[in-house]
Amino acid sequence: MTDAESRRAINEAINAVKRFVNSRQLDALHAARSGVALNLVAIGILHRVIDHGPVRPTELAELADIQPAALSRQIRILEDGGYIVRVGDAEDGRVSMVEATEQGRAAYRSFSAANDALLAEQLRGWTAEELGSLAAQMQRLVADLRGVRA
Repeated sequence: MTDAESRRAINEAINAVKRFVNSRQLDALHAARSGVALNLVAIGILHRVIDHGPVRPTELAELADIQPAALSRQIRILEDGGYIVRVGDAEDGRVSMVEATEQGRAAYRSFSAANDALLAEQLRGWTAEELGSLAAQMQRLVADLRGVRA
């Protein structure tokens, strides 16, 4: 396979993974297994709120690499579901911040456990060495792709 053919194959694989990850079927499978009816974008936002909260929405948008308008929708979904709450900034009362509720933390733990179990099933034919190699290559790919900004 030539370099150009390899790059096309990589691009096709990235697109296939993107379609799979963004599919409603995967969201439904995660919801059924975890009991958490959130899409992967909302789960990613919740994860960042848990790790960095309380956090300002502007900072959260940067952490999640998401546009503010799209983030507002996800915050609304998480807030309406009781997964996060808005709190005032101790330094500037005009600014609202978001933080995870205990329900949000429990939902994230459930989702993560179900996702780990699902991935273990899907990759059960892979050796530990293959999984480690794939993880390293994917992390390198993501780092290299992020290094090129349009």
